[in-house]
Amino acid sequence: MTIKEAMLSAARLPVLGVLFLLITGQMALIIAAHRDGRSRRFKSALVAFFLVSELVFWFCLCVISWRNNYPGWSKEPPAFWAAIFACPVWAVWIYEAAAAALLFFAVRDTHRYRNHHVTPDSVKQTMDLLPLGIGFAEPDGAVCFRNLVMDHLSSALTGRLFTDWDVFQAAAGGDQVTVEGRVWHLRHRGTPGGFLTQITATDITEQARILENLREKNRKLKDIQLRLKVYNRQAGRIIIAQELLNARMTVHDQLGSVLLESRHYLNDPTSIDEALLLQALRNANTYLLREYEGDDADADPLTEAVGMAQAMGVKVALTGIPPTEAVPRGILAAAIRECAANTVKHAEGDRLTVDARRTDAGYTFTLCGNGLPPAGPIRESGGLLSLRTLVENRLGVMRVDSSPAFRLTIVLPFPANSIASRPIGR
Repeated sequence: MTIKEAMLSAARLPVLGVLFLLITGQMALIIAAHRDGRSRRFKSALVAFFLVSELVFWFCLCVISWRNNYPGWSKEPPAFWAAIFACPVWAVWIYEAAAAALLFFAVRDTHRYRNHHVTPDSVKQTMDLLPLGIGFAEPDGAVCFRNLVMDHLSSALTGRLFTDWDVFQAAAGGDQVTVEGRVWHLRHRGTPGGFLTQITATDITEQARILENLREKNRKLKDIQLRLKVYNRQAGRIIIAQELLNARMTVHDQLGSVLLESRHYLNDPTSIDEALLLQALRNANTYLLREYEGDDADADPLTEAVGMAQAMGVKVALTGIPPTEAVPRGILAAAIRECAANTVKHAEGDRLTVDARRTDAGYTFTLCGNGLPPAGPIRESGGLLSLRTLVENRLGVMRVDSSPAFRLTIVLPFPANSIASRPIGR
Protein backbone atom coordinates (compact mmCIF):
# COMPACT_ATOMS: atom_id res chain seq x y z
CA MET A 1 0.00 0.00 0.00
CA THR A 2 1.38 3.38 -1.03
CA ILE A 3 1.11 6.61 0.85
CA LYS A 4 -1.49 7.76 -1.67
CA GLU A 5 -3.63 4.70 -1.13
CA ALA A 6 -3.26 4.87 2.66
CA MET A 7 -4.24 8.58 2.81
CA LEU A 8 -7.28 7.95 0.63
CA SER A 9 -8.49 5.08 2.81
CA ALA A 10 -9.32 4.47 6.48
CA ALA A 11 -5.64 3.72 7.16
CA ARG A 12 -4.90 7.43 7.21
CA LEU A 13 -6.39 7.80 10.73
CA PRO A 14 -3.76 5.76 12.66
CA VAL A 15 -0.92 7.09 10.48
CA LEU A 16 -1.82 10.72 10.99
CA GLY A 17 -2.79 10.17 14.65
CA VAL A 18 0.62 8.74 15.56
CA LEU A 19 2.37 11.50 13.66
CA PHE A 20 0.35 14.14 15.53
CA LEU A 21 1.24 12.64 18.89
CA LEU A 22 4.92 12.56 17.95
CA ILE A 23 4.84 16.19 16.89
CA THR A 24 3.11 17.19 20.14
CA GLY A 25 5.72 15.36 22.24
CA GLN A 26 8.56 16.94 20.28
CA MET A 27 7.09 20.43 20.85
CA ALA A 28 6.86 19.76 24.61
CA LEU A 29 10.50 18.58 24.63
CA ILE A 30 11.64 21.74 22.82
CA ILE A 31 9.84 23.94 25.33
CA ALA A 32 11.30 21.95 28.26
CA ALA A 33 14.80 22.22 26.77
CA HIS A 34 14.53 26.00 26.55
CA ARG A 35 13.19 26.23 30.15
CA ASP A 36 15.92 23.93 31.49
CA GLY A 37 18.67 25.86 29.73
CA ARG A 38 19.94 22.90 27.69
CA SER A 39 22.86 23.23 25.31
CA ARG A 40 22.43 24.72 21.85
CA ARG A 41 23.35 21.42 20.19
CA PHE A 42 20.65 19.52 22.07
CA LYS A 43 18.03 22.12 21.26
CA SER A 44 19.05 22.20 17.59
CA ALA A 45 18.75 18.41 17.38
CA LEU A 46 15.25 18.58 18.87
CA VAL A 47 14.23 21.31 16.41
CA ALA A 48 15.58 19.29 13.46
CA PHE A 49 13.76 16.21 14.74
CA PHE A 50 10.56 18.24 15.00
CA LEU A 51 10.92 19.69 11.48
CA VAL A 52 11.40 16.21 9.94
CA SER A 53 8.21 15.00 11.63
CA GLU A 54 6.38 18.10 10.45
CA LEU A 55 7.63 17.45 6.92
CA VAL A 56 6.41 13.86 6.92
CA PHE A 57 3.06 14.98 8.32
CA TRP A 58 2.84 17.68 5.65
CA PHE A 59 3.58 15.18 2.86
CA CYS A 60 0.77 12.96 4.07
CA LEU A 61 -1.64 15.88 4.20
CA CYS A 62 -0.67 16.91 0.67
CA VAL A 63 -2.18 13.70 -0.70
CA ILE A 64 -5.54 14.59 0.87
CA SER A 65 -5.21 18.22 -0.22
CA TRP A 66 -4.43 17.19 -3.85
CA ARG A 67 -7.51 14.98 -3.98
CA ASN A 68 -9.71 17.78 -2.67
CA ASN A 69 -8.31 20.26 -5.18
CA TYR A 70 -8.40 17.83 -8.09
CA PRO A 71 -11.22 15.34 -7.59
CA GLY A 72 -10.59 12.04 -9.30
CA TRP A 73 -6.97 13.13 -9.79
CA SER A 74 -7.93 15.06 -12.89
CA LYS A 75 -4.52 16.65 -12.81
CA GLU A 76 -1.48 14.51 -12.38
CA PRO A 77 1.03 15.74 -9.75
CA PRO A 78 4.58 16.64 -10.69
CA ALA A 79 7.13 13.87 -10.81
CA PHE A 80 8.53 14.82 -7.42
CA TRP A 81 5.15 14.65 -5.70
CA ALA A 82 4.19 11.55 -7.64
CA ALA A 83 7.32 9.81 -6.39
CA ILE A 84 6.49 10.71 -2.80
CA PHE A 85 2.85 9.67 -3.18
CA ALA A 86 4.01 6.34 -4.60
CA CYS A 87 6.28 5.57 -1.62
CA PRO A 88 5.14 2.57 0.43
CA VAL A 89 3.26 3.47 3.61
CA TRP A 90 5.46 1.16 5.69
CA ALA A 91 8.25 3.75 5.23
CA VAL A 92 6.08 6.15 7.25
CA TRP A 93 5.48 3.47 9.86
CA ILE A 94 9.23 2.85 10.10
CA TYR A 95 9.84 6.56 10.58
CA GLU A 96 7.16 6.77 13.23
CA ALA A 97 8.70 3.82 15.13
CA ALA A 98 12.16 5.42 14.93
CA ALA A 99 10.77 8.80 15.98
CA ALA A 100 8.99 7.21 18.94
CA ALA A 101 12.21 5.54 20.06
CA LEU A 102 14.13 8.82 19.77
CA LEU A 103 11.39 10.62 21.63
CA PHE A 104 11.59 8.07 24.45
CA PHE A 105 15.36 8.49 24.80
CA ALA A 106 15.01 12.30 24.68
CA VAL A 107 12.42 12.23 27.47
CA ARG A 108 14.61 9.98 29.59
CA ASP A 109 17.60 12.24 29.00
CA THR A 110 15.51 15.28 30.03
CA HIS A 111 14.44 13.52 33.21
CA ARG A 112 18.05 12.57 34.03
CA TYR A 113 19.21 16.11 33.33
CA ARG A 114 16.63 17.56 35.73
CA ASN A 115 17.74 15.16 38.47
CA HIS A 116 21.36 16.32 38.22
CA HIS A 117 21.01 19.99 37.29
CA VAL A 118 19.23 22.99 38.76
CA THR A 119 16.32 24.11 36.60
CA PRO A 120 13.33 26.42 37.16
CA ASP A 121 11.24 23.34 37.86
CA SER A 122 13.80 22.28 40.47
CA VAL A 123 13.09 25.47 42.42
CA LYS A 124 9.35 24.73 42.38
CA GLN A 125 9.87 21.10 43.39
CA THR A 126 12.17 22.16 46.23
CA MET A 127 9.63 24.71 47.47
CA ASP A 128 6.92 22.04 47.42
CA LEU A 129 9.05 19.85 49.71
CA LEU A 130 9.44 22.56 52.36
CA PRO A 131 7.44 22.07 55.59
CA LEU A 132 6.48 25.76 55.61
CA GLY A 133 4.26 27.63 53.21
CA ILE A 134 5.74 30.24 50.91
CA GLY A 135 4.29 32.43 48.18
CA PHE A 136 4.84 35.67 46.30
CA ALA A 137 2.10 38.12 45.38
CA GLU A 138 2.06 41.10 43.08
CA PRO A 139 0.91 44.56 44.26
CA ASP A 140 -2.64 43.89 43.06
CA GLY A 141 -2.83 40.72 45.17
CA ALA A 142 -2.39 38.22 42.33
CA VAL A 143 -0.16 35.32 43.41
CA CYS A 144 2.66 34.59 40.99
CA PHE A 145 4.29 31.76 42.97
CA ARG A 146 3.24 29.42 45.77
CA ASN A 147 4.06 25.96 47.05
CA LEU A 148 1.84 23.04 48.00
CA VAL A 149 1.58 24.05 51.68
CA MET A 150 0.15 27.45 50.79
CA ASP A 151 -2.32 25.80 48.41
CA HIS A 152 -3.40 23.46 51.20
CA LEU A 153 -3.89 26.31 53.70
CA SER A 154 -5.77 28.40 51.15
CA SER A 155 -8.04 25.49 50.25
CA ALA A 156 -8.88 24.98 53.93
CA LEU A 157 -9.55 28.70 54.56
CA THR A 158 -11.08 29.93 51.30
CA GLY A 159 -12.07 26.77 49.46
CA ARG A 160 -9.73 27.43 46.52
CA LEU A 161 -6.04 27.47 45.68
CA PHE A 162 -3.73 30.27 46.75
CA THR A 163 -4.26 32.63 43.83
CA ASP A 164 -5.35 35.85 45.57
CA TRP A 165 -3.40 37.20 48.54
CA ASP A 166 -6.11 39.71 49.53
CA VAL A 167 -8.78 37.00 49.75
CA PHE A 168 -6.45 34.74 51.75
CA GLN A 169 -5.53 37.55 54.15
CA ALA A 170 -9.20 38.42 54.75
CA ALA A 171 -10.03 34.75 55.44
CA ALA A 172 -7.07 34.35 57.83
CA GLY A 173 -8.12 37.40 59.85
CA GLY A 174 -4.75 37.80 61.57
CA ASP A 175 -1.18 36.61 61.89
CA GLN A 176 -2.14 33.24 63.39
CA VAL A 177 -4.60 30.67 62.03
CA THR A 178 -5.59 27.15 63.04
CA VAL A 179 -6.16 24.65 60.23
CA GLU A 180 -7.02 21.00 60.89
CA GLY A 181 -5.66 21.16 64.41
CA ARG A 182 -2.36 22.78 63.38
CA VAL A 183 -1.43 26.35 64.28
CA TRP A 184 0.27 28.44 61.58
CA HIS A 185 1.98 31.81 61.94
CA LEU A 186 1.60 34.05 58.89
CA ARG A 187 4.15 36.68 57.98
CA HIS A 188 4.41 38.93 54.95
CA ARG A 189 7.01 41.47 53.92
CA GLY A 190 8.07 43.28 50.78
CA THR A 191 10.89 42.00 48.61
CA PRO A 192 13.87 44.23 47.70
CA GLY A 193 12.54 46.83 45.30
CA GLY A 194 9.00 46.49 46.57
CA PHE A 195 7.71 44.74 43.45
CA LEU A 196 6.44 41.62 45.23
CA THR A 197 5.12 40.62 48.66
CA GLN A 198 6.62 37.50 50.23
CA ILE A 199 4.20 35.45 52.34
CA THR A 200 5.36 32.67 54.66
CA ALA A 201 3.36 30.30 56.87
CA THR A 202 5.26 28.54 59.69
CA ASP A 203 3.89 25.62 61.68
CA ILE A 204 4.02 26.68 65.37
CA THR A 205 1.72 24.02 66.79
CA GLU A 206 4.29 22.78 69.30
CA GLN A 207 5.26 26.29 70.36
CA ALA A 208 1.58 27.24 70.78
CA ARG A 209 1.00 24.17 72.94
CA ILE A 210 4.00 25.02 75.12
CA LEU A 211 2.86 28.66 75.48
CA GLU A 212 -0.64 27.53 76.46
CA ASN A 213 0.86 25.21 79.09
CA LEU A 214 2.99 28.08 80.38
CA ARG A 215 -0.05 30.36 80.59
CA GLU A 216 -1.94 27.70 82.54
CA LYS A 217 1.00 27.23 84.89
CA ASN A 218 1.30 31.00 85.32
CA ARG A 219 -2.37 31.20 86.25
CA LYS A 220 -1.88 28.48 88.84
CA LEU A 221 1.28 30.15 90.17
CA LYS A 222 -0.54 33.48 90.49
CA ASP A 223 -3.30 31.75 92.41
CA ILE A 224 -0.72 30.14 94.68
CA GLN A 225 1.03 33.50 95.08
CA LEU A 226 -2.24 35.12 96.09
CA ARG A 227 -2.91 32.38 98.62
CA LEU A 228 0.64 32.74 99.99
CA LYS A 229 0.15 36.48 100.44
CA VAL A 230 -3.05 35.91 102.37
CA TYR A 231 -1.38 33.12 104.35
CA ASN A 232 1.61 35.32 105.19
CA ARG A 233 -0.72 38.03 106.41
CA GLN A 234 -2.67 35.56 108.50
CA ALA A 235 0.57 33.98 109.73
CA GLY A 236 1.77 37.39 110.85
CA ARG A 237 -1.44 37.92 112.75
CA ILE A 238 -1.14 34.49 114.35
CA ILE A 239 2.44 35.20 115.42
CA ILE A 240 1.42 38.56 116.88
CA ALA A 241 -1.50 36.94 118.68
CA GLN A 242 0.81 34.22 120.02
CA GLU A 243 3.27 36.80 121.29
CA LEU A 244 0.47 38.73 122.94
CA LEU A 245 -0.79 35.54 124.52
CA ASN A 246 2.69 34.75 125.84
CA ALA A 247 2.97 38.29 127.20
CA ARG A 248 -0.41 38.01 128.89
CA MET A 249 0.52 34.68 130.42
CA THR A 250 3.72 36.22 131.77
CA VAL A 251 1.85 39.20 133.20
CA HIS A 252 -0.80 36.91 134.69
CA ASP A 253 1.95 34.86 136.34
CA GLN A 254 3.46 38.04 137.71
CA LEU A 255 -0.02 39.12 138.90
CA GLY A 256 -0.36 35.83 140.78
CA SER A 257 2.99 36.46 142.44
CA VAL A 258 1.85 39.97 143.46
CA LEU A 259 -1.34 38.57 144.99
CA LEU A 260 0.67 36.01 146.98
CA GLU A 261 2.99 38.75 148.20
CA SER A 262 -0.04 40.83 149.15
CA ARG A 263 -1.36 37.93 151.25
CA HIS A 264 2.00 37.54 152.95
CA TYR A 265 2.05 41.27 153.59
CA LEU A 266 -1.39 41.12 155.25
CA ASN A 267 -0.23 38.30 157.49
CA ASP A 268 3.19 39.81 158.25
CA PRO A 269 3.62 43.46 157.19
CA THR A 270 7.28 43.53 158.21
CA SER A 271 8.31 40.69 155.84
CA ILE A 272 7.72 42.61 152.54
CA ASP A 273 8.67 46.13 151.42
CA GLU A 274 5.43 48.06 151.25
CA ALA A 275 6.61 50.51 148.53
CA LEU A 276 7.65 47.74 146.14
CA LEU A 277 4.38 45.89 146.74
CA LEU A 278 2.31 49.01 145.97
CA GLN A 279 4.28 49.65 142.76
CA ALA A 280 3.69 46.04 141.63
CA LEU A 281 -0.06 46.35 142.37
CA ARG A 282 -0.19 49.65 140.43
CA ASN A 283 1.49 48.09 137.35
CA ALA A 284 -0.84 45.07 137.44
CA ASN A 285 -3.95 47.25 137.66
CA THR A 286 -2.74 49.44 134.78
CA TYR A 287 -2.21 46.36 132.53
CA LEU A 288 -5.65 44.94 133.39
CA LEU A 289 -7.38 48.23 132.58
CA ARG A 290 -5.59 48.56 129.19
CA GLU A 291 -6.32 44.95 128.28
CA TYR A 292 -9.99 45.43 129.09
CA GLU A 293 -10.17 48.59 126.95
CA GLY A 294 -8.44 46.79 124.06
CA ASP A 295 -10.72 43.77 124.21
CA ASP A 296 -13.78 45.94 124.45
CA ALA A 297 -12.98 47.71 121.16
CA ASP A 298 -13.96 45.63 118.08
CA ALA A 299 -11.65 45.62 115.02
CA ASP A 300 -12.91 47.63 112.00
CA PRO A 301 -13.72 45.19 109.11
CA LEU A 302 -13.25 47.90 106.47
CA THR A 303 -9.76 48.75 107.73
CA GLU A 304 -8.85 45.06 107.80
CA ALA A 305 -10.14 44.57 104.24
CA VAL A 306 -8.08 47.50 102.92
CA GLY A 307 -5.02 46.20 104.77
CA MET A 308 -5.52 42.70 103.34
CA ALA A 309 -5.81 44.15 99.81
CA GLN A 310 -2.56 46.06 100.30
CA ALA A 311 -0.90 42.88 101.55
CA MET A 312 -1.89 41.23 98.23
CA GLY A 313 -0.33 44.13 96.29
CA VAL A 314 -3.59 45.96 95.47
CA LYS A 315 -3.85 49.66 96.27
CA VAL A 316 -7.40 50.64 97.30
CA ALA A 317 -8.58 54.13 96.32
CA LEU A 318 -11.68 54.85 98.45
CA THR A 319 -13.85 57.80 97.47
CA GLY A 320 -17.07 59.02 99.01
CA ILE A 321 -18.14 58.47 102.60
CA PRO A 322 -18.11 54.86 103.83
CA PRO A 323 -21.09 53.80 105.95
CA THR A 324 -20.73 53.81 109.71
CA GLU A 325 -23.35 51.13 110.35
CA ALA A 326 -21.99 47.65 110.98
CA VAL A 327 -24.04 45.82 108.32
CA PRO A 328 -23.27 47.92 105.19
CA ARG A 329 -19.70 48.51 106.39
CA GLY A 330 -19.16 44.74 106.72
CA ILE A 331 -20.63 44.10 103.24
CA LEU A 332 -18.38 46.80 101.74
CA ALA A 333 -15.39 45.16 103.43
CA ALA A 334 -16.36 41.76 102.00
CA ALA A 335 -16.71 43.27 98.51
CA ILE A 336 -13.26 44.89 98.76
CA ARG A 337 -11.67 41.59 99.79
CA GLU A 338 -13.31 39.67 96.91
CA CYS A 339 -12.61 42.31 94.23
CA ALA A 340 -8.99 42.73 95.36
CA ALA A 341 -8.43 38.98 95.11
CA ASN A 342 -10.04 38.84 91.64
CA THR A 343 -8.02 41.86 90.46
CA VAL A 344 -4.75 40.07 91.25
CA LYS A 345 -5.83 36.59 90.22
CA HIS A 346 -7.76 37.20 86.99
CA ALA A 347 -6.95 40.73 85.77
CA GLU A 348 -3.27 40.92 86.85
CA GLY A 349 -4.03 44.38 88.21
CA ASP A 350 -2.76 46.34 91.20
CA ARG A 351 -5.41 49.02 91.84
CA LEU A 352 -8.99 48.91 93.07
CA THR A 353 -11.26 51.97 92.94
CA VAL A 354 -14.08 51.96 95.51
CA ASP A 355 -16.82 54.57 95.48
CA ALA A 356 -19.27 54.65 98.43
CA ARG A 357 -22.34 56.88 98.05
CA ARG A 358 -25.23 57.56 100.41
CA THR A 359 -28.60 58.19 98.78
CA ASP A 360 -32.13 58.70 100.05
CA ALA A 361 -32.83 54.97 99.63
CA GLY A 362 -29.62 53.61 101.10
CA TYR A 363 -26.01 53.00 100.07
CA THR A 364 -24.48 52.42 96.63
CA PHE A 365 -21.02 50.83 96.37
CA THR A 366 -19.15 50.77 93.04
CA LEU A 367 -15.90 48.79 92.76
CA CYS A 368 -13.67 48.83 89.64
CA GLY A 369 -10.31 47.08 89.21
CA ASN A 370 -7.62 47.79 86.64
CA GLY A 371 -5.65 45.25 84.61
CA LEU A 372 -6.82 42.97 81.82
CA PRO A 373 -10.51 43.25 80.88
CA PRO A 374 -12.64 40.09 81.20
CA ALA A 375 -12.65 37.85 78.12
CA GLY A 376 -16.42 37.39 78.34
CA PRO A 377 -19.36 37.37 80.72
CA ILE A 378 -18.34 36.63 84.31
CA ARG A 379 -19.68 33.43 85.81
CA GLU A 380 -20.40 33.98 89.47
CA SER A 381 -18.98 31.27 91.68
CA GLY A 382 -17.12 31.00 94.96
CA GLY A 383 -16.55 34.43 96.48
CA LEU A 384 -18.82 36.39 94.14
CA LEU A 385 -21.68 33.97 94.71
CA SER A 386 -21.20 34.20 98.49
CA LEU A 387 -21.10 37.98 98.26
CA ARG A 388 -24.36 38.01 96.29
CA THR A 389 -25.99 35.82 98.93
CA LEU A 390 -24.76 38.20 101.63
CA VAL A 391 -26.16 41.22 99.78
CA GLU A 392 -29.51 39.65 98.95
CA ASN A 393 -29.94 38.51 102.57
CA ARG A 394 -29.90 42.22 103.42
CA LEU A 395 -32.51 42.96 100.73
CA GLY A 396 -29.82 44.50 98.52
CA VAL A 397 -29.07 44.25 94.80
CA MET A 398 -25.72 43.27 93.28
CA ARG A 399 -24.78 43.71 89.59
CA VAL A 400 -21.59 42.46 87.88
CA ASP A 401 -20.56 44.06 84.55
CA SER A 402 -17.75 42.71 82.34
CA SER A 403 -17.73 45.23 79.47
CA PRO A 404 -15.75 47.34 78.85
CA ALA A 405 -14.10 46.54 82.20
CA PHE A 406 -14.95 44.74 85.42
CA ARG A 407 -17.42 46.68 87.59
CA LEU A 408 -19.23 45.54 90.72
CA THR A 409 -22.22 47.56 91.91
CA ILE A 410 -24.01 46.94 95.22
CA VAL A 411 -27.16 48.80 96.32
CA LEU A 412 -28.16 48.37 99.98
CA PRO A 413 -31.09 49.84 101.87
CA PHE A 414 -30.53 51.51 105.22
CA PRO A 415 -30.13 49.01 108.08
CA ALA A 416 -33.48 50.14 109.52
CA ASN A 417 -35.19 48.93 106.33
CA SER A 418 -33.35 45.61 106.15
CA ILE A 419 -33.28 42.47 108.23
CA ALA A 420 -30.84 43.88 110.76
CA SER A 421 -31.27 41.04 113.20
CA ARG A 422 -29.62 38.57 110.83
CA PRO A 423 -25.82 38.40 111.37
CA ILE A 424 -23.45 39.11 108.47
CA GLY A 425 -22.56 36.04 106.40
CA ARG A 426 -25.41 33.89 107.79
